[in-house]
Amino acid sequence: MIVTAVLFALLLGAVIFLVLPRARLWQRVASTGLFVVLIAVVYGGSIELLSRPKPLRLEWRDAAHAQVLGASIREGEAIYVWLQVDGTSEPRAYALPWDPKTAQQLQNAMRDGEENGTEVQANMPFESGIDEREPRFYAMPQQALPDKNYTSSSPLVFQPGS
Repeated sequence: MIVTAVLFALLLGAVIFLVLPRARLWQRVASTGLFVVLIAVVYGGSIELLSRPKPLRLEWRDAAHAQVLGASIREGEAIYVWLQVDGTSEPRAYALPWDPKTAQQLQNAMRDGEENGTEVQANMPFESGIDEREPRFYAMPQQALPDKNYTSSSPLVFQPGS
């Protein structure tokens, strides 16, 4: 998509600065037609990208934490994650570069989260130079049970037959 956008900008610049100021009618019509075709190509390319996960290297946002809503691991290819980033209203799909250690960490966190009934979090998901000692993916700990109310003045007594 970036190549398409750069190509579009260069061709548009060439049309504007070279052809249109001193062009004949057929050249103006041809350049306008080329411009319409380029707009269609860029529009079609951007619509196609809307359904694909964004490569992590293209992310410009900075986030400390994100909730992992889902993941798909393709060995040797990429790690695809669906993240709810803190401070955004809608989730986003990302493609992380393939790393066996990160994939194992994600699988362990998703398994632990499912066993505990908790969500999986991503720690600094958009930083590539994350500290190796700190896990990138982890399951949230289980919530503590609410305190029991032991302040009752009289004990409960079981009486059969009543």
